[in-house]
Formats: sequence, structure tokens, C-alpha cells
Amino acid sequence: MTDTLYPGADRSQWFADHYPGSYMTPRCGVLHTTEGTGWPDYSGGAEAPHITAKPDFAARRLLFRQHFPFDHSARALVNAPGGVETNTAGAVQIELIGTCDPATHRRWTAQGIQHIFWPEAPDWALRDLATFMAWHRDHNGIPLDGPAQWAPYPDSYGRNGVRLSFAAWNSFRGWCGHQHVPENDHGDPGNLDFATLLSLAGAGSGGPTPPSTARRVVIWAGATLSAVAALAGITLGHLLDANPQITDPNQIKPGQSITLPDDAKPVTPPGGTTSEPSPDPQPDPQPTRPLGVLAPGARGPEVQELQRQLNRIGYQLPATGYFGPLTTNAVNDFVRLNPSLRPADGIAGPKTRARIANAASVPPANQTASLKPGARSAEVKTLQTQLNRIGHRLPVTGFYGPQTTAAVNDVIRKHPGLGRADGVAGPRTRAKIAALAAR
Repeated sequence: MTDTLYPGADRSQWFADHYPGSYMTPRCGVLHTTEGTGWPDYSGGAEAPHITAKPDFAARRLLFRQHFPFDHSARALVNAPGGVETNTAGAVQIELIGTCDPATHRRWTAQGIQHIFWPEAPDWALRDLATFMAWHRDHNGIPLDGPAQWAPYPDSYGRNGVRLSFAAWNSFRGWCGHQHVPENDHGDPGNLDFATLLSLAGAGSGGPTPPSTARRVVIWAGATLSAVAALAGITLGHLLDANPQITDPNQIKPGQSITLPDDAKPVTPPGGTTSEPSPDPQPDPQPTRPLGVLAPGARGPEVQELQRQLNRIGYQLPATGYFGPLTTNAVNDFVRLNPSLRPADGIAGPKTRARIANAASVPPANQTASLKPGARSAEVKTLQTQLNRIGHRLPVTGFYGPQTTAAVNDVIRKHPGLGRADGVAGPRTRAKIAALAAR
């Protein structure tokens, strides 16, 4: 599942409520420059990227302001009818406040206007941009890769010799500039120092350095890379660094063999085999971690209570008392819906457990409050699951986007007593959907 919010980014210009966009899975990133020095209005969001980075020169860092979730399309690219998809093609878009135009750079410098000329960006700005790119590698599987040629502005404008063909764009994974996107004639961000960005982000010119000791583990049924990393005592990013062949961390299959770094703990698949007879197996008990921390592999009454609490807020887990892959996925999903709890590393620490227990204790009357487009919660995920049971085909994301809105309206139209089809799932509509799903 996509991690939708960048940690630390403010959302004072959140446009997703007005422009919900299309559901997407990130596969690439596009770098823009705003050609200005302040926070853009983006025509009220009609031309906005997913996120904007503004330099804080006093603190020597970038400030991030997010406008759309990363699992829904942004609006900063031209998308001509009858051509290739751009905004909706899994492209995460970031606007960098400043300029890539040498003429603008000279004029602003003469006028004493403080700004970043991105082809000559300071180290701290490249560092923070590289951190953003590395986060998307670790959380959303966007590779640290991209075109070797970044044309200088204004030569980068229009037919510049570096713009991707339709076929190349459709298969592209990694990071590129606005100047590389087909159907667009923009030339930003000019000749950005992309090689330095990759190096700072941890890729380097030759890609990740392979581990010195090649230890392997075979993926078992229901396993996730986050669970493997937790069992190995390492971060998900460290595990991905050791496996550059994995371009999408959400797409792993049972029987697939991956490398463990030499500083990782040995990982034994549950039951001691490379596959599991059931989604949440019952291996030899492992002790629950102390200090209120529950992690993959733990077993006991505390785990069973955690599973029951997760079920009360919309998940569907066998309450076995074993912290297996299904429980790991549910905990990670809950953390992603509550960004202050991150990272989503599969571990239910004290804060995560307290938040889950609090959500599970909400009285049923409150759980039937209205859900509206733009909402993001476990209750929305339950609603989507119920809608799927009665014939709809929705991605169960927890985000109340346009597909969920359309499905709710479809139910309302088929049951006139529910009132106007305004996209809102009110108490009566939610009760009707739950009753239909229970048949």
C-alpha cells in the first residue's frame, strides 16, 4: 500500500477535497521548478503538484507543503486528450520554489531577491530533496534512477532531445524532470545536478552496494518485506538497499528469494518452511517484546487483544494470539492512516497500541457518523470492504475518493429512501450498506 503523506509536511494548502483525482500507485517522480519565490496558489489547486518545497534560508533547509495524497493524481502536467497518461500515470510531482532560468537568476540577483537557482542549488537544498526521494524509495518503491541528460534552460524547453517517447514514459520508473515528460513543452528544472542528488539519496552512480555476505531468505505466503525486515532487526530501506532488483516493495511473491544484509539477524519463515499452510500460522511461541512493544513473531493474550481491537475498527483478522503477516499488514495500514505514528515498520509500539485501543473503544453510535469525500480512516476502509461485498470493485485504501463516492451514490440511487445522492455516506446509508454486505 502507498504511503500517502510525507512526514513533517504541512497541509495548509490541501486541494484533494476539491480535486480528488484518480487513484494511482506511484512508479516515478517528476521534478518541477515554480519560477517564483513564494508559495504558489496553483489556481486554487487546479494546477498543483503533490507537494511543494520552499527554501528556508535562515535554517538552511527545505519546508514541505503537501497538496494531494501520493496515491491520487496531481495536476501539474499537461495531459492531452487521445495521447499518453501523464498526471494519472503513477507520477509523484514536486515543485521546487525558485528558478531554473539563468536570465531570471541574474535579474533576481541584481535586485537582491533571495532565491535558489536550482542548477546551482546549495548542498542543504540538494540534501533535503535527496531525503524526499530516498523516502519515496523506502516507502513507495520509486527507484533512485533517472535520465542521464538534464538539458539547461532555455534549451530544455519544447523539443529538447531529452523528452521521453510515449513508450519510454509508459515503462519509466525513477525520477525525471518536467522537461522529460511527453505531451509537455516545459523545460524545468533545467540542468539540475541529478548525479549529486542520487549520490546524496544513497544510490550512487552504480546503484546500491551489494552486501558483503550473501544470506538469503525465501518469501513465504502472506509475508511482507516490512515483516521480513522487522524479523531481521533492520529497516525496510536497508533491506531494499540489499535487493536493488526489487522495484516495487508491494509486489513480492511466495517463493521469491531475497538477500539479507550481513548485519541482519537470521530469518526463519514461520513453521521453518518456505511456505505456510495458512495465512496466520502457529509456529513455536516467541516471547512478546518488553515495554509494551508487540512485533512480528510475538504470541500471547496481548497479541490476541490487539487483533480483536483491530477487528473492531474494520479489519478482519483471525484472533489467534500470533503476530503473523496478516496482523503485521493491519498494523502497518493503521499506522499509514495515522501519520504521527510512523514509520510503518510492522511493530505495534506503545503509542500505536494506545491509538488502536482508543479507536476500538469508540461507541457504535459514533461509528455510524457521516463519512464524506476526502475522509481517510479505518471506517472508510470498512465501508469500501462492505461495498465490494455487494458488487463494487474498489481499492480498499481507507481514502474516500471519487470511486468510493460513485459507489455510495449508486447504493443511494437504488434505495430512494436514503435521500439525495450527494456522495455522503450518512448513518442510514452506512447501515443499509452494512446490512446488504451481511446477507
